[in-house]
Amino acid sequence: MIERSEGFLSVADGEQIWCESAGTGPDLIFSHGLGGNAAVWYQQLPSFAQHYRVITWDHRGFGRSTNSAGKHGPESSISDLLAIMDHFEVEKAHLVGQSMGGWVTLGTALAAPDRVASIVLACTTGGIPVGLGPQADPPVTSVPSVTRSATTDLADRAARPLGEHPAIGGRLQSLDMARAYLYQALGSFGHRPADSEFFRILSGHTFDPDALAGLEIPALLIAGELDDLMTPERIREAAAFLPRSEVIEMADRGHSPYFEDPDTWNEIVGTFLKRSSDRVAA
Repeated sequence: MIERSEGFLSVADGEQIWCESAGTGPDLIFSHGLGGNAAVWYQQLPSFAQHYRVITWDHRGFGRSTNSAGKHGPESSISDLLAIMDHFEVEKAHLVGQSMGGWVTLGTALAAPDRVASIVLACTTGGIPVGLGPQADPPVTSVPSVTRSATTDLADRAARPLGEHPAIGGRLQSLDMARAYLYQALGSFGHRPADSEFFRILSGHTFDPDALAGLEIPALLIAGELDDLMTPERIREAAAFLPRSEVIEMADRGHSPYFEDPDTWNEIVGTFLKRSSDRVAA
């Protein structure tokens, strides 16, 4: 039996941040991307919770977390994650961030390096000043626009075809339509601002190169060969800013290989975490 807890954490400005923990051992915290919430880690949490205390959470406005004041973005996310670490009495944790989650992962490592054992930036430049990618339009998760009127009903509202989502590409649809649809559905939960708003915030939030150069924390950057948003070339450019970084490119995978190919992704991350822990112990 794997121990688990869940609930809402009241943070300083009154928002309610949903978080959960599962398992025992070294602390490992996952921060999700723009296309989901904590539930997107369902293929990671049961695996890693056998060896770690895994903490997942919903960013403001995503999933179950509130965003009443509209103070979303990297700054509030870093503050929220540090509050979560305090709540769970985390002394030092491995941090993993997917896409948008890379900003809070890297930002927390810069804000509290003594509390971070390693970082994994999965398909993200995470605020390293190399840009978001060659094309940030159309946004990752939004559906085609629809003109609403008094006669518009549910059947008239625009939506992507079943299981279609830019963040997972077309391969998963052909292999497992149920999982492709699950990813598509997860991105619709919560009450968050539009993708265009997040792209504006993320593109304008970069970290100082000198601070990055001084970050002596092991960093793994994962790239998807077919990722058009965070291309492998951009990921390698970003890795050059971090003194203890390595890059692994997953062949024939897009922007969300953790979801599309979880076994391979989990093995890559698990190997890196073990190696990082061994270095700390030595």
